[in-house]
Order: sequence, then C-alpha cells, then structure tokens
Amino acid sequence: MSTPNSAVDNLLLEAEQEAGRHTWEGPFSEYLTKVIVDPSVSRLSHRLVYDAIMDGGATETPAGEPVYGVFQGKIFGLDDSLDRIAQYFSSAARRLEIRKRILLLLGPPASGKSSVADLIKEALERHTRTEAGTVYAIKGCPMQEEPLHLVPDSLRPRLMREYGIHVEGQLCPRCRYMFRGKYKGNPAKVPVVRVVFSAQEAVGIGQYVATNPRPRTELLVGSINDDKLEGDRLEVAGKAFRLDGEFNVANRGLVEFVEMFKADDHLLTALLGLSQEQLIKMERFGSVYADEVIIAHSNVADFNEFLAKPTSEALRDRIIAVQIPYNTRVSDEVKIYEAMIKSSGLENVHIPPLTLPTASVFAVLSRLKSPNKAAVSLLEKMRAYDGVLVRNFDAEDVKKERIHFSDEAMEGVSPRYVMNRLSHVASKPEVSCVAPLLALESLWDGLNEYVDGSETRTAAYIRLIRDTVEEYNERATKDVQQAYMERFEETAAELLDDYLNNLIIEFSSDIERDPGTGARREADERSMREMEKHIDISDRERRQFRWDIHLFFTDRKRRSAPYDYTSEPRMKAAIDVRLFPDRRTLHTTLSKPRSAKMQVEWARRRGAIHNRLVNAYGYCDDCAEDTVEYVIHVLKGRTVIRTQKKERIDWLWGHESSSPPGAQDPEETPESEEAADD
Repeated sequence: MSTPNSAVDNLLLEAEQEAGRHTWEGPFSEYLTKVIVDPSVSRLSHRLVYDAIMDGGATETPAGEPVYGVFQGKIFGLDDSLDRIAQYFSSAARRLEIRKRILLLLGPPASGKSSVADLIKEALERHTRTEAGTVYAIKGCPMQEEPLHLVPDSLRPRLMREYGIHVEGQLCPRCRYMFRGKYKGNPAKVPVVRVVFSAQEAVGIGQYVATNPRPRTELLVGSINDDKLEGDRLEVAGKAFRLDGEFNVANRGLVEFVEMFKADDHLLTALLGLSQEQLIKMERFGSVYADEVIIAHSNVADFNEFLAKPTSEALRDRIIAVQIPYNTRVSDEVKIYEAMIKSSGLENVHIPPLTLPTASVFAVLSRLKSPNKAAVSLLEKMRAYDGVLVRNFDAEDVKKERIHFSDEAMEGVSPRYVMNRLSHVASKPEVSCVAPLLALESLWDGLNEYVDGSETRTAAYIRLIRDTVEEYNERATKDVQQAYMERFEETAAELLDDYLNNLIIEFSSDIERDPGTGARREADERSMREMEKHIDISDRERRQFRWDIHLFFTDRKRRSAPYDYTSEPRMKAAIDVRLFPDRRTLHTTLSKPRSAKMQVEWARRRGAIHNRLVNAYGYCDDCAEDTVEYVIHVLKGRTVIRTQKKERIDWLWGHESSSPPGAQDPEETPESEEAADD
C-alpha cells in the first residue's frame, strides 16, 4: 500500500510526464525529413479537422445512416445535418474549392449550433495531442506558422513532383522579418516546435461573437503597435504587427464566428477576404496568409435579412449553409433533456418516467408542419417520425414528408424553454415529484415566450396541448398495461426469440432435420401468423414482412448490436398487442368492486401493478398511484382538459385552471361568458 507521500510523488511525476509528452523541438531540416517520410504531417486545416472528426470513429445505424463518434451521445436527432458537416470536411480535406467556403450552421435558438461547433473544437484539441494529429510550427510565431513556408516558391514544384508535398501560403510578417534578419535567410537555422491547439490558450482555435456593441476590426485581424511604425516596410510589418486577432489565433485550425450576420460590413468584408483569398487584410499594411476553417452561426431571421441585401452577393456565394433544426423525434428529444438534467439541480426532484416524454411530445409537435399526406393527423406524423408503427404512413411516407418540408423544425418550442419550465415547477417547495401534466401545465403557462398574442397562434398551441394530452393518455395506459403482466419483458423476449427462430428455419439454406426422427424441421406457421395478425399483415404480405424482420435482426446480431423486442417498430406493436390486456379488462381490474369479497383480490392485483410500476419502471409511490387513478379516469372516458373561450385551459385532473399571456383572470371572468368547448 502506497503512503500519502509516495502517492503525491507519483501524481507529480505523471503531471510532469504529461506536460512533456507533447513537447518537441528541432531544426527545420529534421521537420522536412518528417514531411518527406509522411507528407500528411503538413496537412492543411480542413484535412486536420476532418481527421479529428474521423478520429472519433464512424459507424452506421441499421438503416445505413452514418453515426460519428465525436457527436454520439451528445447531439441527438441531427444525424442528417451532422453527416452533411462531415461530408463538407471530407470534400474540403481533398483541397477542393469547397474549402474556400464558410460553413454556416443555420438554425433557431438552442437548436444545437454552438454544441456542434464546440464538439468539433474539442475533437480538434484532442487530435493535436495524438501522434497522428501532431502539428509543427515555426518557433516563436504567434500564428503557429507552417514551417514549409520557409521553402522558396521556386523549389515548391520540385517538392510536389518528387515527394507529393503540397506547399501553400507565405510567411507571416513576423516570421519573414525574423527569417531574413536573425537567420540571414537560411531555413536550416530556423527552429521548429510542436504545438497543441487550445481554445482556452488561443492556439489554433479562435472565436468571435458578432454581438459586440462596439465592433473593432483589429479584434479579428490583429492590432498594431504604433510605437514601432518607423523603419522600412519589412521592419514595420515584422515589429508592428501583433498578429493577435481571432483570425491570427485560428491559423492552421478553426475560427468560430458567432451570430455572423449581426456583424457590421467591415467585419464581414474581412471574413470574405479570409474565406475567398485566404488572406487577413490589414488596413494600410497589406495582408497576411492564413489557412483556417471558418464555422459561423446564424438564426434564420438574420440570414434572410442578409440575403435581401443587394450587397450580399459576394459573401453569399462563399457560404455553405447546413440547417441545424430542432429535433423531430420524441425519443431523441428525451435524450436531450436527460443530458441537460445531469448538469442541473433537477436530479434532486423525482421525475416520473412519462414526464420527459410528455414534454418532448409537446415540443416536437410545436415544430412539425401539418402533414402533406391526407388523412394523417399531426399526432400520427409525430409518431411515425419517431419510428412508431402508424397505419397508412410508412417509412417511405416519412421520407417524402421530410423532403416536402425541407425547412421543418426551424421554429417552435426550444429545449431550453422546456428545461426552464421544468425547473420552474421543480423549484416549488411543495413539489417533490414533477408529474407529466404538471410539467405540461407549466409549459402552457410560460407560453408568453412564444405566443404572439394572436387568436390563431393561441388556438394552435391549445390544439398542441390537446394532442399532447391524448398522447399522454396512450402512454400512461400502456405503462399500466405493461405493469399488469408479471414478467412482461421476459415474456416479450421469449415471443421475439420464438418468432426469430422460426424465421431462421424458414429462410435457412440448409435443410434442418429433427435429430430424433430425421424429418425436416418446419417453421411454426400458426405461431407466426398469430403474431402477424395483430398488425394486419396479410397472407400476400407475410413473406416480405418476414424477410425484412429476418434481415433487420440478423444485421443486429452480425454487428453485435444490442436489441430487444422494442428495436423494430412492427415487432414491438405486434408483441404489445398480444401481451397487453384489452382496455375493458384493464378497467375492470383497476376499478374497485362493490363486493367486499372481491375487493381482496382487487387490492392484490392493483397492488401488484403499483409495485411493478415502482420497482420495475421508475415510478415513486405517489406518481404510481396517481398514474393508476389517472388511467381509470381516462378509461371511463372522462375529460382531462377543457378550453374556455378558446384562450384558457381548465385542467380537470389535479390542476388549477391556467391562462395564457393576456387572458382574463379566471376570477374576473363572468360566469355567463364561460363556454366549454368540450
């Protein structure tokens, strides 16, 4: 067992080793040798960022969609957008013209633009700490200058021809002055060091927020020391240029330009010069070469205003816009809130299993456009987007819907708003459990942040509340149905395994035979049809359906990917219907009988459901009891909410009435004017 002193010594030794792990210094000749052996050592910025992203690994979903490790578990529901970003860097890494474009992340507030940029920056920092991501620079250069810029223009074609080494750009004024003065133009004497990128230390990663009320160009292009403006141009440039702007800092790496279109024209002109010509324009003193990725942010309103300007054409042509919309999958929205809760005080309050899904339903519904396909409701569209089996709205319909509404989810309720309202409820002293309808009421009460006061807008959100309550009714009932059956998960897994084993027999290329009789084993057709009838798979459709299911789960097994009965929507729907008690049976089981003799069995069955909700599904005693009583309320067909005069909602289950901004206080509303809509 180590003593405290030895433990401290070991810790300090490891800290010293870590500090020196990324330290290297040598002459330019040694660096040039490294590059000749491996030309990728001198990568340009876009290739470096692309390698940093791919360093986190990339996999595929069962549907063949790419998933990048850099974003996995941190960004949810933006797979298409993230793939577009990765493809941008893939093309730019090959030195195609696209690298001279600004990557614009375009989306509503709190959609994840900053998070995406932060994760890319973090990946870049990590990558430059690895051997594969090593970056070398001329020692003492504030712009971490590429040492190959010491090679004269006349020799660069030879490097490319003989060694495949591409050299681009010229020395910065500081290095040029030092090279010609201190080192007398001899590159062999110039020392080279390894650099590690760090946003905190302003090395290789810069950031500019364009909302500065007093924008100054030097914050981007660097300041000038007025005390050193005397002498010839080379001396002035070498001594007077501080090269301390965000563009200078980000050379060889990445600069993040936040709220891009809130910047004034001078700053946008500087940004255009950097993007188009890879030059940082210095007023009255020429320019400085810079190689860096530009990632900008903007909301849609600012972007549209920019597009309307007659003078925007040049910069507009230099932008690759990637939409970062709000999430449109309820399951992914729940993951966003779970991640946010980990860093908040909400962990001290019990949150029932259906609270986050209910809040997510409301948020997602607010972002969706009315379905283009006739006879499909907004609620059904939301379910289909989330992978739930919906009649007459399959995966192909979902694809068509997304294509038709390419700008969907660019407005609506933000995750930040939802978390603010959940925190508002949880902060109340009397609240120990944030029930789903309590959370939904809070979302309604705070809609002054989104409702513009118009009758149409308010009515639209009331419809969303109604739809959310309808979805909560379904989910609460299913939770109780699931808790009704002992060993539900085990039984569901057995049914799935039985069905998949039958598929293996049906589609096996080898004739399987019974080891006892030698007869060929046949798939249990009766058992399979019993499963399939619950989701209306006809005799004509069964062969294709079975093949699809067989391929889906075979692929999961091949990739050692986890799966259960919920992994495939159609199988989940079939098994749920097969195992769940029908609503009439559930109602009878939950409702207290009049006979005292029957009440004993009723109490036992209801107690078992209550205990399974608590022990297996994450409910507390209070919310388990509340959910059971609520489901009884719903099964009896009783109303949960009622609207008054199309502008106020009365909560008829455990809530006081609430009103949107500007609505008349319920106590001041004459009874003669109250008319229920239900």
